[in-house]
Amino acid sequence: MLTIQNLLKNVYCCIKNISKKSYRNCAVLVSGFSVFAMVSLNAHGFGGAGKNRSVVECSSMKEAAEDGAQAENTEDSELLTGGKFATLCRQAVDVEQSKIEELEKAEIQKREVVAVCASVEPVFNEVQQVPVNPYGDIFISEEDYEALLRIVQAEAGGEDEQGRILVAEVILNRVLAEEFASTVSEVIFERSGGSPQFAPTADGRYYSVEVTQSTIDAVEKAIHEEDLSQGALFFSARRKANPYDMAWFDRNLTWLFQYGGHEFYTLPK
Repeated sequence: MLTIQNLLKNVYCCIKNISKKSYRNCAVLVSGFSVFAMVSLNAHGFGGAGKNRSVVECSSMKEAAEDGAQAENTEDSELLTGGKFATLCRQAVDVEQSKIEELEKAEIQKREVVAVCASVEPVFNEVQQVPVNPYGDIFISEEDYEALLRIVQAEAGGEDEQGRILVAEVILNRVLAEEFASTVSEVIFERSGGSPQFAPTADGRYYSVEVTQSTIDAVEKAIHEEDLSQGALFFSARRKANPYDMAWFDRNLTWLFQYGGHEFYTLPK
């Protein structure tokens, strides 16, 4: 600013000393310098304004960032102290409760398996502590033996040895019971109300199976060694059976136990 003032002062002194002839030219020069001075002043003002705007903008951005951080901290605080925290707590409690329920369910299933296995332990003679076998007086011909092997293979070929023994003993128990036929073959092919007592004799599986050594071993144990049946006279695979047939079983028979895929029943007393 001081430089521009000195320049205008010098111009004025020059104008005083010039002649009227040169006055017009000097006026043009003065006007030019005036315009230059105004432009310089405005430019200085604009620069200052721009600088001030930059400072204001930077300040605004800083305040916005601080406000954003404060809002984020407020949200975190609300998350920890408000309803969201309670929701997270409930979810965590639900997860832990589900784990506890699964463990309890697994423990119950384990107890049920143990109970089922315990329920089909051999019956022992209390004095001699040897397995009691009630089938020693049954006469089993070669034809009966072959029929017993086939029906056990067809009905329990997917079961373990104990499951096959149980099916064989149901046949043998029927031979001893007054309500059924008196030989193995007759029991296997017996009908009740026109319906076969054992489905494989009607659907062809009895004739098409190949008897395995596992089935032979199971039948031998059923005849000569262990009695696991508890007197069972009926068995059925609930998941494969007709619902109406299972309803009849549940209404008219006494449920004994379940082993493998079969449930075992006897006549009510």
